[in-house]
This record gives sequence, structure tokens and C-alpha cells, in this order.
Amino acid sequence: MAQMSSMRRPALLPAAVAVCTLLAADRHQQLASLVLLRCVTAEGNKVREPKTFDASDASSVTGSVTVEYKKRPFGVLAYAPSTSGKGAMIWKMNEGSRYPGDPQGQAFVGGAKQFMAVKKVAGVDVSTWDFWDIMDLLDDKILDNSAGIFQSSGSGSMGNKPAELPVSIEYAVLKDAAAGAPVPSHGETSPGIDRSDDRFKDLPRDATIKEYKIPVAPANYQSQVVETLRGAVASMPEPVGHNGPRYMGPSSLNEASIRQMVQSFKNGQLLPMKDAYKLAIDAFDILVKEKTLGRINVPVGKKVTVVGDLHGQLFDFDHMLSLAGFPSADNQFLFNGDFVDRGPWSVEVMFTILAFKVWQPNGVGMNRGNHEAEMANHFYGFFGELEVKYEKRMTDLFAEIFRATPLCHVINNEIFVVHGGIPGPDPRVWWKGMDNQISFDGRQLQISLSDEIENSNRFMEPNPDENPLMVDLLWSDPKGKDGYGPSGRMSSGIYLFGPDVSKNFMEYNGLRMTLRSHEVKAQGYRYDHEGQYPLITVFSAPNYVDKAGNMASVAVLTNDGTKMAGPEFVQYSAQPHPDVPSGAYAVGGPLHPENQPAR
Repeated sequence: MAQMSSMRRPALLPAAVAVCTLLAADRHQQLASLVLLRCVTAEGNKVREPKTFDASDASSVTGSVTVEYKKRPFGVLAYAPSTSGKGAMIWKMNEGSRYPGDPQGQAFVGGAKQFMAVKKVAGVDVSTWDFWDIMDLLDDKILDNSAGIFQSSGSGSMGNKPAELPVSIEYAVLKDAAAGAPVPSHGETSPGIDRSDDRFKDLPRDATIKEYKIPVAPANYQSQVVETLRGAVASMPEPVGHNGPRYMGPSSLNEASIRQMVQSFKNGQLLPMKDAYKLAIDAFDILVKEKTLGRINVPVGKKVTVVGDLHGQLFDFDHMLSLAGFPSADNQFLFNGDFVDRGPWSVEVMFTILAFKVWQPNGVGMNRGNHEAEMANHFYGFFGELEVKYEKRMTDLFAEIFRATPLCHVINNEIFVVHGGIPGPDPRVWWKGMDNQISFDGRQLQISLSDEIENSNRFMEPNPDENPLMVDLLWSDPKGKDGYGPSGRMSSGIYLFGPDVSKNFMEYNGLRMTLRSHEVKAQGYRYDHEGQYPLITVFSAPNYVDKAGNMASVAVLTNDGTKMAGPEFVQYSAQPHPDVPSGAYAVGGPLHPENQPAR
């Protein structure tokens, strides 16, 4: 239950809240009065035909829906009180999810609907509370994109603190609302799929059944963004009086120069603007020529180190390198995605990885993670950090670099390495409010590494409708129970997969192990699926977001002459770092460009 404290006047608006107000001189008095004279949203839009409801009256309730929210905002665009000023009803909400994991799609995916009333928050019945007291508890704020700030609001007399996440909210389905609701029609079904097939007979009417598309990569990908920047960079002046690290072309890179670069980064020195662009463009030119599925060959007696999520934690990254060594002919490296976001040194971590790649293009592999995407980079900090430390147009270059980054690798034709998981169900079956306990056998035809994944198109942003394979590889997670199931990441098109699914995929493709990342693990690694075909998570950001308290690890595999032996795990703890908080450059963070003085 939320803690109660003295009355507060927060500067954050719980969603775009519909409020019934008196026309008083003081705005806070208006918001707190809740007397039905004029009903408007916080943006001034009239609420026509406000409803009278009471979710505490059992005779007016026909059912309930409970949704667990892991992030704010929830996806409810406007709440409205009853004409009595009590209770809170969903007045307007997002009817979809913009991208995998979109917080503003949580309400929709969880089964909440317009005109449902809030009944319980974290198990506490709030149906008889005053409207603003419920809003304080939900704290379901939404960004005013036109102003770039969170909108202002009033507060309730109880002085409630926001409920801690994750939070379960029970909504009451009201009789009047249910009576006026349309009968659900059949959900979307892709052409060529027979909905009368016995496999689909038990699906809800509103379930969607979509084709599993695998778009083919273009023969040659050319980026106008990169070509335009290439010309602009050539005309940039050389840096004058720069005492920090430099990049003077691939031949200027070696172990000593990169060590010096990392140390300079830790001291707060960056590459000059021109050098940074040149290094990033040189890395793009290498990545764009690689396949969507990369292949790593480890000679007998040599090893490869697989690095999981790093998330811009520079000081932990440097410590890991002191333990695992630098990339070399004897020790190839494969960076398995989520290089950036949240951690406030994502720029420095990213340029270090690019320096490794340009220095040893055949000895360093890179897999794209779910955070190598424009939407994530905008919200979670990497683009904001680039804009503060360099300039905004550099974000366009990195969007192209991430689109050019392979989605997965195979080591010695034995070990599959991918950020998220393996191919999901075919066709894609989904319906709102899917129970996380559901499991279903969703794939009859296996997907081939060489015929399908290797040549699939990665030069795009993740989209479950256009490229479900990409979303599976970047976003999916393992589960203990056989079959597929809906993901707790609360977005349509993201799935969990059981040990039978991973076994079938590996067996079909002649693999014997899968290494993936994407999830925090207490010890830095975990055998999620065991047995003959193990699937192992490796996570390399200790004390993730300065709060998780987890260890980190990297996985080391060695060619013993008969197979890739291991993995052995190099574990490490979080290292001291300057007092810059995780998320500092994210939207709303203290170092985000919108919170910086004009330059």
C-alpha cells in the first residue's frame, strides 16, 4: 500500500486527467474541487456526458480485469471521476503498442478497456476514494511532447505517495459500460491463414493470427545519412589544442592506444568531434558488409569471450577488460548487445567497442540488442547523451550503425549467440489479456540459420508486424515450461519460449548450445535450460542501474580440439564510479538535453 504523508502539491500530472472543476481563481483549487460544473481534460478538452459510477457497488459490476504494470506511464491517456468526485474511470487510452516493450501499450495488452473503473491498487480498495487521491497513488504521468516536460497537476488530501512498481491494478467492468460496448469481432488474420483450422478453434474472437514474415536483406544496403555525413566530416576542421584521445584512422589503433583511450574516457575526456564521426563511419563501413548471422571461427587451443549487456557502465566495463583481457588472435570477443542506454557513459563504452571493431574487424563481433533501437535510445538516454557530449545529428549516424549490426552469431557451427532468444511461434497468435501461465505449441516448421536467418533483413527498426524474427532475436526470453507463452514484458508480439522450443531449434540447426543475454541474473549468468541442449544467459553489467545488486560475468569458450569447451564464467562486482546517476541522460533525467542550458 502506498505510504501516507502530509499533503503535497506535485508538479507531475497523472496522465492527461479529465477533471470536473469550478471556475475558481486558483488553479489548484479548481483541480481539487471536483464539483461538476465543467468537465475538461488537463489540456482543456471537454468531457461530454460525464458518467456516474460506483465501483464499490457490486450490483453495478459485471466482472474485473487485473493488469500488472512494470513501468510508468501505463498507456491510459485520460482518467475521469464520477459525477460525485469519487472513483476513477479510464476515459481514454492507447489502443495499441508502438514498439515491443512500449510502456504506453501496457494497459491495452493487459486487457484494460475504456470506461473500466479503478477498483484496487496493489490490493487496496480505492473505489470510494476521492479522484485525486487515486491519481496520486497511480502517478500515471504522461509527457507533454509539445513542451518537453511533464504536465502539472493537483493533489489529493490524503497526500498519497506513488505506488511502488510493479503494481497490480484491478479494474471493475461496469454494467452500463459493458452494455454499450460493441461485440468483439474476429481479430486480424493474415491472408493465407485458415482461421477455421482446429489449432485456432479455442482462441478468443478478438485474437490476432498473423503470418511469420522473414524479409530478405537487400543485396547492398546504402545509407544516405552516412554518405551525407561522410562529406560533412571531411570538411570539418582538425581539432586544435586537444589533449585527449585521438582517432587518426584504423592504423592508429592498437592495444596501447585503446587502453589510453579508455583511461581518457574515465578522466572525462572525449574524442574530438571529427575523430568521433570518422571512427563511427569506419565501423559502419565494416558492419554493413557483414551478414545478419555472423560466423566466428575459433582455432584449436584458442578462445572466444562472450560479453553480455553493458548498458554504458564504463567503469565496470574497464574492470571486465582487466580480467578478461583485450581482444586478440588468441581471444576473440563477441559483444552481445545492449551496449548503451541507462548508464551515463554509453558514449564512451560505444566508442571503445567501435575502436575494437575497427582495430580487429575479424576478431571482434557485435550483436544488436533491443536497446540498439531508435525508440529505446530516445527514451533511455543514449541519444540524449550523444546530443549533450557531441551533437544531435550524430544520433542519426548511430541509428544507422545499429541497423547495420548483425542480429546473432554462430561460433564454430556449435554455439548460437543472440541477445534475446530464438524464433517465436508461427503464425503469430496473440490476444489481449493473455495469461502468463499459458503455453502453446506454436511452431511446426523450424527456421534455418543459413537459409533464413543469415539472409534476413536487419536494416530496420524492430517491428513485430514487419519482421517478427528480428523481434524474437532481440526481445524474447526463456521460461521453464514447455511451449511458447506471452512475455511479461507486456507488449504484443513478444514471447517466452520453453526448453522444448530451444531444443528443437538447436537440434534442427546442428547446434549444441545457446548463449543469450537480455536479463539481469544475480550471479551474472544462469542456465535457463539445461540438459543436452543448454541455453545460458550471461549479463555483464554489475549492480545494474546502480540498484540491482547483481554480480556480472562474461562467458569464455575454448576450442579443445574436439568441441568448444565451457563456458567458463569470469565474474566480477560493480566498481566505484563518479556520482552520476543511472538514467541521467534519459527523458526526464537531470542531464537530458532539455534540462541543459542552451549552448
